[in-house]
Amino acid sequence: MKKSDALILHIFVLLISILIYSINFDIKFREIYLLLIYVYTIFTAHLFLDVMNAYLVFLYTLGLFNFSRIILDLLNYERIGWATKFANYYFSIGVINELLYVFLLTLLFVHLGFYIAINTNKLDFNIELKRNELYLAFAKGIFIIFSFILAIKLFIQFKAILSYGYTAYYTGVLSNIEYPSYTYGSGTIMTIAFVIFLVSAPNKKEFIIYSTLFLLVKLLDSLKGARAIFLTQFLFILWYYTKAYKVKIKYMDMFKIFGFIMVFSQILVSFREKKLFSLKLISSLENFFFSQGVSYLVLGYTIDLKEKIENKLYIIQGIFGFKAQGQEALNTTNSLADVLTNILDPIAYKKGEGIGSNFIAESYLLGYLAMIIVFILLGYFIIYYEIKVGKNKILLLLASYIVPNLFYIPRGSLFGGGLLKYIAFYVIVPLVIMKGLDLWKKYLN
Repeated sequence: MKKSDALILHIFVLLISILIYSINFDIKFREIYLLLIYVYTIFTAHLFLDVMNAYLVFLYTLGLFNFSRIILDLLNYERIGWATKFANYYFSIGVINELLYVFLLTLLFVHLGFYIAINTNKLDFNIELKRNELYLAFAKGIFIIFSFILAIKLFIQFKAILSYGYTAYYTGVLSNIEYPSYTYGSGTIMTIAFVIFLVSAPNKKEFIIYSTLFLLVKLLDSLKGARAIFLTQFLFILWYYTKAYKVKIKYMDMFKIFGFIMVFSQILVSFREKKLFSLKLISSLENFFFSQGVSYLVLGYTIDLKEKIENKLYIIQGIFGFKAQGQEALNTTNSLADVLTNILDPIAYKKGEGIGSNFIAESYLLGYLAMIIVFILLGYFIIYYEIKVGKNKILLLLASYIVPNLFYIPRGSLFGGGLLKYIAFYVIVPLVIMKGLDLWKKYLN
């Protein structure tokens, strides 16, 4: 199918879908229709993209985190609208209908942005940056040294987690631990070395070795109880691998990857529930999808509690980063996750428990027109970034932040967890280092 024809078809699907949702309020019908549109978006995107393209992976995680409980409702596993996190009640019919409508608009308008992008840009997703031996030698040496130093620091954090529980990660307890002085800044320095390594065009063998070590460190880091620390970076490494070395991933491979993610995710949940050797939490697919579908509740609570939520630009908080949960975070940040959790259960909030965020809910609070604009821009941006990232050193330096966050924003804030900080430490600093290396090489010659 031609790209222009696909765009025209999608505009027709968009208009018809909104019309159908406007005249049919049967919840079961809306659920089925929403899932059909979801399948349609994945199928039509795959006509133009490989299965590990960032846009398709974004669609996979969007479905997992937001539509899982809709599927379970159709399978009669759990009734839709059951508010299970920090509450125990059912959303009203009006809330459920609006929730399904917003999900439909998400799919339709993000996909519209996708079609605008592929129709206005040449679909060239190759990485074209040239290999730089000096950058690679520097990055590999620094990375090896500080990955092992960071591992020591992470083992100390792991011991603290065993004492205080995984909520210590969210309440700021870990920042009060005394670490050996030689570990200070080890995580930052290791990451700086790794992003320089990535933009220096390593060969396939080098990438496999150093990315494996990087993931092992992230695996250790994830033992705090935060699954996303490892899983988003795992998907990022897989994304870079397929993009840089033109490795074709089939859907059967994706099912295997999903199986690994499912098992790892549930084992980590078992660990933080102090049931490390119990298989209770991975006893069925239904349990997995039910637990992962919690982000559906973020939009549900946002719609249901809209009158209690202060009017703020929650969508931009990710630019500045988030603080440890507590009164200071409530007073000084625009974190929707903090606000919702505190409204639902102030005691649980102060203990470090939370519901997470959701870019859809953040966009919803802007109003329907602004929400639709955000969705179109998001769909366009993902494809545009995928095209340009391999041709620009700065964009590739940003990749280890942008790409994992694209995969996680269906469960998190639109701009991630500290864009400005990332730019300062992992874009500007590496650029200064690489410029210094160039000057040093020039001086020696």
